[in-house]
Amino acid sequence: MNANASVTSENPPATQQYRRLWRWHFYAAFLVIPFIVWQGITGVIYLWHEDLADALWPQLRLVEARAANASLDQQLTVIRQNIGAAMPATLIVKADPRRSTQWVFDESNGLHSAAFVDPHTGKFLGSVSANTWLPGLTRELHGGWPLGKPGSWLLELGDGWCIVMVLTGLYLWWPRSRQGLAGVLYPRLRAGARIFWKDIHAVIGFWFSLIFLSFLFTALPWTDFWGNHLLKPIQRLTGQGVPAALGIDHAAMHMAMPDGMAMAPIALQDILDTARREGLDGDLEIRLRSGDAPIQVTMKTARAADERTLQIDRFHGEVLARVGWNDYPAIPKLVATGVDLHEGTFFGTANRIFNTVVVAALLWLVVTGLIGWYRRRPGKVLSAPPPQLTRMPRWLKGVALGLCVFMPLLGASVLLLWLLDALVKLAVWQRA
Repeated sequence: MNANASVTSENPPATQQYRRLWRWHFYAAFLVIPFIVWQGITGVIYLWHEDLADALWPQLRLVEARAANASLDQQLTVIRQNIGAAMPATLIVKADPRRSTQWVFDESNGLHSAAFVDPHTGKFLGSVSANTWLPGLTRELHGGWPLGKPGSWLLELGDGWCIVMVLTGLYLWWPRSRQGLAGVLYPRLRAGARIFWKDIHAVIGFWFSLIFLSFLFTALPWTDFWGNHLLKPIQRLTGQGVPAALGIDHAAMHMAMPDGMAMAPIALQDILDTARREGLDGDLEIRLRSGDAPIQVTMKTARAADERTLQIDRFHGEVLARVGWNDYPAIPKLVATGVDLHEGTFFGTANRIFNTVVVAALLWLVVTGLIGWYRRRPGKVLSAPPPQLTRMPRWLKGVALGLCVFMPLLGASVLLLWLLDALVKLAVWQRA
């Protein structure tokens, strides 16, 4: 009997595949633990940013409700007297008379500061710096700030390897020949510490696996590489882009007016009045885009399907475009719905609570995974599961190739790891 046959008899193909996927699961988890902790913490803070802002700055966010209102132009004058000549990038007008008007400024470091005015008296209430304004800070940190595009690429890599971790984890969880539901749908609590930690890791991972994958896939459109260099070209080729009437892309939406830019010829209050006459009720977000670009007014709601957007000529006040849910093709609708679910707005407070539980489950898997690996580590040393020398089956190669093509940055990292592994093996062979 030759050596390969001996190995095969001692380790049948199913066992070899299990160990191979266990090794991949280990490395994927090792790579994404910082990603999970970082994205989990910043994501949960952003989920609850409105409540946190109310608790931290009630004197800025809450006002006494009154019948009279100061015009937006009066409010802007007060803002400029207290903040300076810089034009805000966005203002948020609340329908609730107990809420202040929020003026958001884009700072040179990529963050956003906020100032607040009483909409009834026109009194300046104060401001919050970009480094402490949690809604803006946590959103940018969640998206890769302060590294810019490289930060977004790192997060996209983390997203891809997290998907690998979940898929390989499902393979390891698969019951195969196990009898009964113990250790499959619920943990075995009295089978010893080693089984206990394995089960509470695997079972929780199984119950949340599809939710984890949905979170990870809905995050991809926000990334710089996948979102801008893969999804958007596909949308252009298939006619599935955002409505042309908007005339903006993701980057333009964050464009701020240069310091010292002259006011638009028409009053801001006229913009607001036009939006109200057009039926935009509730909270409004008014984007003061640069140059001659029209001013964009969006009716903000919990679901993108209920939002409406107007493009208003900044010089004449004419409504140039009206965009609603029915104007969006299928892909933007799918992306927008994913964003609503991801940000916890689709089902209101229940959605935010559920998303917080999901993050807690991810952190639970990090802790139990580390404990379970330590107890089951091969040879009782701090190392990865041993590599398998047998060939990968076709189905596994196909899945791996599909993931690498679907997420090119993941594919590039896999290629880099393969090259490094080959160099290490070559160095070991030469020494031998």
